[in-house]
Amino acid sequence: MADYTKATDFESKDGLVSGNPLKVVKGTELDDEFDAIATAIATKADIHAETHTGTHTFTGDVDVTGTLTAGLIDGGTF
Repeated sequence: MADYTKATDFESKDGLVSGNPLKVVKGTELDDEFDAIATAIATKADIHAETHTGTHTFTGDVDVTGTLTAGLIDGGTF
């Protein structure tokens, strides 16, 4: 799972004077941002998916509606 981290501070470009080459938003900056957003979205769990596979770690309270089938990694008991 990748969290989205903004790569370009677009707001800082507003404070630059006209004619400063750094004021221009370049396609590569936008492409990098959209790639980072797409990666973050693609690697997050879909909460509406019916099945989640793999190992899941929960901290705190977990509320379950419906059926929960669970086992312990070490084969112990609940």
